Amino acid sequence: MSEPLKIAIDTSPLLGGHARRGIGTYTRELLKALIDRDDVSITRITRRRKIEKGEFDLIHYPFFDLFFHSLHQRRGQKTIITIHDVIPLEFPEQYPPGVKGSLRLIQQKRALKKVSWVLTDSDYSKAQIVKHLSFPAERITPVLLAANPDIVRQSREQIANTKEKFNFPEKYILYVGDINYNKNVPQLIKSLKFLPDDVNLVCVGKNFSSQPIPEWKAIERQVALSNVSERVLFCPDVEPEAIEELSAIYSGAKLYVQPSLSEGFGLPILEALQCRTPVVSTTRGSLPEVGGPAAIYAEPDAESLAGAIKQVLDWSRTERAERVEKGFQWSQKFSWDKTAEQTTAAYKQALELS
Repeated sequence: MSEPLKIAIDTSPLLGGHARRGIGTYTRELLKALIDRDDVSITRITRRRKIEKGEFDLIHYPFFDLFFHSLHQRRGQKTIITIHDVIPLEFPEQYPPGVKGSLRLIQQKRALKKVSWVLTDSDYSKAQIVKHLSFPAERITPVLLAANPDIVRQSREQIANTKEKFNFPEKYILYVGDINYNKNVPQLIKSLKFLPDDVNLVCVGKNFSSQPIPEWKAIERQVALSNVSERVLFCPDVEPEAIEELSAIYSGAKLYVQPSLSEGFGLPILEALQCRTPVVSTTRGSLPEVGGPAAIYAEPDAESLAGAIKQVLDWSRTERAERVEKGFQWSQKFSWDKTAEQTTAAYKQALELS
């Protein structure tokens, strides 16, 4: 058997704010899966770590910031980088970088030219990276991610206890995530206007609290315009480590909605399906790659979302049971072991480059 590849992974995303976001989840779960493999030897590093010549075959940076100097390359060292998405470049008017950000983007593009290989989360993201960053398509590998396997359907007792703790309504649809422009939360809120009055919306995420930013102002404005303040509950207090609690929130929902205008992947879709909760999703970005035949699809406007939500709410008990089981089976096609296997294959491709 050949010697395992010596791979260093920059674990900076596990520090600070990124630890609680999708980037932190990606780094954490990928590390766990790679460490169990015999064909790679994984060393965790930070950017301050001094690296001796020949110490590693490859350095993997699991995060790329378009507007900050996040790529710290070492001379003579092959590198592979994960670019999860380039959404700010898809919606430049909504994500203005400013003068400094624009200059840093130029620097990051220049640094990217020296990278051996790029990983990304979907075929959609690969196409966007080629389009916006001009990186060669033949050196980009899409590797689908997976949900945390510990997020699973909870018992009726756990669901009831969680509803009581957070004062959730009996009948709710669910959104989990951030409030960035591409998440399209205002249109999801507006969709309540076109749904029966007993349907409520629960939004889970640390940014669902009052703050002086345009994204939150847009949410407040839509709640007022749609006159649905009594039917929307914002829940910023669910800790990422509270897996059983989050699982119970998914399990108690009538359905999960992903209303995004674009996504690089879409982990909450898989998390919901693992909890045997139906999913409504838009057709934008990578979401059809994640939801596959398991999701019910809509356009990202309020009326279309409401139509798809009502379709799910109107399912008979038998149809719901069948759909939920198919959705669960679809979610099981994704695993971090598969992600690690395909990532390792990309490591080998990067090392074969002259």
